[in-house]
Amino acid sequence: MVSNVFDGTDGDSVQPGDRMIKPYSYNSLFRPGPNSSLNACVGANGGPYDFGSYAEGFFEAGFQIVDAIKRGEWTTDILIYPAVFDFRHGVELYIKHLTILANRLLATGQRMALGHGVIENWCSLTQLFADIKNPHFDPLEIDIVKDILTDFVEIDATGQVFRYPEDKRGQPHLRQISVINVEVLADEMRVVFDLFETWDSGLIALLEATHQSTGSV
Repeated sequence: MVSNVFDGTDGDSVQPGDRMIKPYSYNSLFRPGPNSSLNACVGANGGPYDFGSYAEGFFEAGFQIVDAIKRGEWTTDILIYPAVFDFRHGVELYIKHLTILANRLLATGQRMALGHGVIENWCSLTQLFADIKNPHFDPLEIDIVKDILTDFVEIDATGQVFRYPEDKRGQPHLRQISVINVEVLADEMRVVFDLFETWDSGLIALLEATHQSTGSV
């Protein structure tokens, strides 16, 4: 198979836009490259990373996309979809991460709900926070996140709305909404992310005090 790719394997400087034809070898897509600073350590190589780490990555990807939009680097009307998808997936993963830690702290023996829903795990998490009875988990802050997440799931309850242009029945998504301001979106997602980080730090401190694992895998 032949592929159009940059060829930097011979050590020569290759400029963006310089392309040449080279054979494509099977299973050579996910491999180290010549620029070692761009090699990502994945799996057990530096990990394994847990739900919290994945969540941070998706949140940051959303923030980076919004920053790129603000700099005028690409089309707002297209980049909004991966931005919102990243934020929503970050929310889903972070709630699962916090739920795992809170269940461990309380020794409930319970597991998080699987799937892409947000509200079921969120309701379970807030009950766990109430059972922990610690000032790390302020009821007012919990209500703020609840209100933001309620708005989110009203538009995307399943994690599919910003992932695909239409549902399984072929009906277009987002028929009830026509404008999303990326700055407003990012500001509210920053509130959610910062509170998730605060709660994560609180759970980690409580788990470390009882000599328990702080990872969510």
